[in-house]
Amino acid sequence: MAALKMATFNLYHFAEPGIFWHERKPAATYSQTQWAEKKAWITSMVAGMDADVIGFQEVVSHEELGALMAASGYPHFFCTGHPMFDEDDPAVYVNATVAIASRYPFVSVRPLSGVAGVPDDTVIDADFNFSRTPVDALIELPGLGLTRIFVCHFKSQGAFVDDDDIDALADWGDKIRTTYMERAMAGVNQVAKRAAEAGAMYRLFRQSIDTEPDAPVILLGDLNEDPASHTISILTQADRVWSWGSVAANAIPEEFAYLKHVYKLYDSFNLVVMQGLVRPNTHGGIIAGSVLDYCVVSNGLNPKNPRRRGAVTKVEVFDNHFETGPPKERASDHAPVVTTIESAAE
Repeated sequence: MAALKMATFNLYHFAEPGIFWHERKPAATYSQTQWAEKKAWITSMVAGMDADVIGFQEVVSHEELGALMAASGYPHFFCTGHPMFDEDDPAVYVNATVAIASRYPFVSVRPLSGVAGVPDDTVIDADFNFSRTPVDALIELPGLGLTRIFVCHFKSQGAFVDDDDIDALADWGDKIRTTYMERAMAGVNQVAKRAAEAGAMYRLFRQSIDTEPDAPVILLGDLNEDPASHTISILTQADRVWSWGSVAANAIPEEFAYLKHVYKLYDSFNLVVMQGLVRPNTHGGIIAGSVLDYCVVSNGLNPKNPRRRGAVTKVEVFDNHFETGPPKERASDHAPVVTTIESAAE
């Protein structure tokens, strides 16, 4: 059976020298030497992963990344657009983009437009959109056939307060009260944004699944949430269903029972038997870190599905740099996640 590898890789401020991340200060840009070292590290990591398709996050200098991937054996590359820069300082970027590199040609690839009707059916405002526009690609993959692949970077964690708003207040009581209130409201916004992004992605998966229940659909992304979070459960629908209307969950007619699995999504790490007692962190470090990076798949790639197109057989976290690598600026504060999928075709 043919085996394919899918990877997600947050590059940590892939911005060429002279571009600053978030604020203009010496530590927030690369020297030419540091930039060369970072690109060399990425090239080495990509070679070690040996993935067929890679989804990237925190891409600013997309032309540089495209050239780097072409030289690494990935002739097919697409970035969703241009990063956002500070209106008052065009050398400071405030929001990056995502990109995809593939060994196989795209049947189609585009920036994802629209949010699958989420504002119409929820309390989310009508002007809601993704924090970073995702990639929506179709690739004809050996053994799997036409496969839909999304690359995402959900809204970052953190409730940020504008320093200028607080500095404008003379009274310390006002400063403290206002900081708490603005932080609370910013916290609501960032949590709601990620939840809405998760709901939109679930509905986008369903576009393919509703047409073809065993379609192979894959999300590669930094989702900025823990595996046990409610946000991830919105995306995967992994939480237990206790009833189908007034019918108890275990009383569903046998001929329809398989549908319980068709319309769920799967964190690929959980599909591998004996993957490990402890899930490796993908962000921040071996010990004091967290899991933020995922490969999420449809039931068409679930090993337990008898009608599957392929099966997830391995998930690897490339985290050696957390202990022995260069500083995160010349490497990354994330560890790439690589999922191996074996075709069910004989």
